[in-house]
Amino acid sequence: MKRQTPASVGHDGNKTEKKVKRTAESAPLHLDMAHELRKLVDSANAPIFGIDVEGKVNEWNFKTAEITGYSQEEAFNKPLVQTFIAPRLRESVHEVLDKALRGEETANYELEFDTKSKDTRVLLVNASTRRDIENNIVGVVGVAQDVTEATKHDRAVATAAKELRQLVNTANAPIFGVDRNGNVNEWNYKTAEITGIAREEALAKPLAQLLKSSVKEIMDKALEGEETSNFEVEFENRDNETKHILLNATSRRDENAKIVGVLGVAQDVTEVTRHDREVAAMANELRQLINTANAPIFGINVDGEVNEWNDKTCEITGYSQEEAMGKHLVSTFIVEKLRNSVKRVLDDALKGTETSNYELEFRTKSEESRYLLVNATTRRNADQSIVGVVGVAQDVTEAAKHDREVASMANELRQLVDTANAPIFGIDMTGLVNEWNNKTQEITGYSRDDAIGKPLVQKFIVEKLRKSVQSVLDNALKGIETSNYELEFRTKSNQIRYLLVNATTRRDADSNIVGVVGVSQDVTEAAKHDRGLAAMANELRQLVDTANAPIFGIDKSGTVNEWNNKTQEITGYSGDEAIGQPLVAKFIVKKLRESVQRVLDNALRGEETSNYELEFRTKKSRNSVSAGQCHNKKRCGK
Repeated sequence: MKRQTPASVGHDGNKTEKKVKRTAESAPLHLDMAHELRKLVDSANAPIFGIDVEGKVNEWNFKTAEITGYSQEEAFNKPLVQTFIAPRLRESVHEVLDKALRGEETANYELEFDTKSKDTRVLLVNASTRRDIENNIVGVVGVAQDVTEATKHDRAVATAAKELRQLVNTANAPIFGVDRNGNVNEWNYKTAEITGIAREEALAKPLAQLLKSSVKEIMDKALEGEETSNFEVEFENRDNETKHILLNATSRRDENAKIVGVLGVAQDVTEVTRHDREVAAMANELRQLINTANAPIFGINVDGEVNEWNDKTCEITGYSQEEAMGKHLVSTFIVEKLRNSVKRVLDDALKGTETSNYELEFRTKSEESRYLLVNATTRRNADQSIVGVVGVAQDVTEAAKHDREVASMANELRQLVDTANAPIFGIDMTGLVNEWNNKTQEITGYSRDDAIGKPLVQKFIVEKLRKSVQSVLDNALKGIETSNYELEFRTKSNQIRYLLVNATTRRDADSNIVGVVGVSQDVTEAAKHDRGLAAMANELRQLVDTANAPIFGIDKSGTVNEWNNKTQEITGYSGDEAIGQPLVAKFIVKKLRESVQRVLDNALRGEETSNYELEFRTKKSRNSVSAGQCHNKKRCGK
C-alpha cells in the first residue's frame, strides 16, 4: 500500500524535507516493533508458515517446526506442496495456494502435513495473501490450528456411523423409511425377508403400493410430525402370506428440524413365541449397543437419578455402574459452577424440550474434569409418557483444552496491546472509541473509561484536523488504509500531542469490516522541533525583507523571485511589479545588459562574482541607480 504522509510546507509553498527527518528519527521504533512482531510470530502457539510466489517456503515458525519435525533451515526454500503435503491432497492444496497468490483467500482449509517422522498431522489453515508495501502480492501466509486429534475423532465418528448403517441393514427387525413423497428410501434386509421384496425393487417405489395396508395412514401422520409407536400393521407378502408387524413410525428430520421423511422400525409379531424371542433379542442387542458404544451414554429418571450409565461413561468418569446407578446426577457428578444450568437443561428435557450440543463438565472419581458435548433427549415409554432423559455425548476434553489455550492466547495478545509502548486506539463502525491502550491513556491523560464509547474525532482531535482525520477513518472503514498520517490529539490538560498513525481496517472472523485500529508513534518532540525550524525560516524571511541593503534574486530562467523592501525603495518597483519579470530586460540599463547577463549566467553555472557594479533603471523618470557590491553568491539567482 502506498504510504500517505502529510507534507510540511514552507513560507513560499514548497514542501520541506521535514518528514524525511522524522522518519529517520523514528526508524529505531519501527525496528523494535518489527523485531517484536517477528518474535511474536516465531513463538506463537499456532503453526504459521508461508510461501513466496514460486511456492517455496519463506515462513516457518517454531510451532510449525515442532509439529512437522522439520527445522526452519530444513524447510526454507523447499517447495511446500511437494515436500510437506500428503500426495493425495497436493492438487487441491496447489489450487488453494494459487488462488491466494491471485488474491482469493481461503479460510479453514484442511490439509495434511507429512512430518519428518513419517506421521501425518492435520491442520486447519487460513491461507492469506501476502503483499508488500506497494500492495503487490509476494506470497501466501498460512495461520493454522493443529486439528489432528479432532480429525481422528471425526473419522472415528464416521466409522461409528458406518457401523450404525451396517447395524440398520443387518438388524433383526424390519426397518424401512419413506421420503416426503411416500417413496421408499430405507429398506433393510429383514424387511426384504418378511415382504419378499428385494431392496433394489423397493427403493423409490411408493410404500403404499408395496404394503397394501393402513401403513400409508401412519406414515402420512409422521410426515406431519405425529409419530406413532407400536402400531400393528397387517399386510400380505409376495407369497400371499399374512404378516403382522408392530411398527414405530418416526419423523425423520434434517439439521434444521425440518421433516424430510419417516423411518419405520418394526417387529414381526406373526407368531407370539417368535415375537417374544425377537423382542428379547432386539432388547439385548440395543442394550449391548448402548453399553459398548464408543460414546458416553447416560440417563436419568424423572427424579434426576441415574438409570443409564454405559461402559464409556464408566471409563471417562471412573465411576462404575454400581457406583452411579440411583445417584442424583447433578449433585453427584456435575461440577458445582454448572449445576444450575445443567439442571435447567434436564428439567427442560423432562418437559419435552430437548437440547443439543450442550457442554458440561463431569467430575471424575479422581477429581479431574472431563468436558462432554451432550444431546439431552427426552425418554418416553410405550404410552409416550416422559420417563426420563438420556444423554448421548462426545468427550471433547482435548478440544475444550485447546479452546482455553486459544482464549489464553487471545488474553496474551490483549495484554500485549494494552501494555505496548506505542499508543494504540480504535473505533467501531460509528466512529466511537472501542480500543484505548495504556500508552494512549498516558499520552492523552484520558483513562480508558473516559474514552470508550466517545466519538474519537469530535472528542479528541483538534478542530482544524477533524475533517481530514474523519476522511482517513472513513477510508479505512471502506478498506482503504492509510500509513504515517500525522494528527494532533488534544489531551485532558488541553495540551496538544502529535501522533504519527497507521490507520488499519479491523475485520471480524468473516472478514467483515467492523472498525479501524490506529497504531501510532508519539512524535510531539519531533513536531515541536519542526515547528521551531519553520519559525526560524520565517524569522530569516523577515530579516531578508527588512534588510537595510537591497536584496534581489532570479530563478534559472532569469525571472525575478526575490525583491526585498530596500530594493523596492531604491527602484520604485513594488514586489508585485517585479516578481516574475525578467531582471535584465526589465530593470538593467541597456548598455550593461549583456555584461550583467554574463555575470548571472556564470552564477547559474556556479561561478560566483563579488563586488560587481551594475545600474538599475528605476520606475521614476526611468533614471538609473548604481548598485555596487552585489555579492552574487547564488542569492542573486535562486
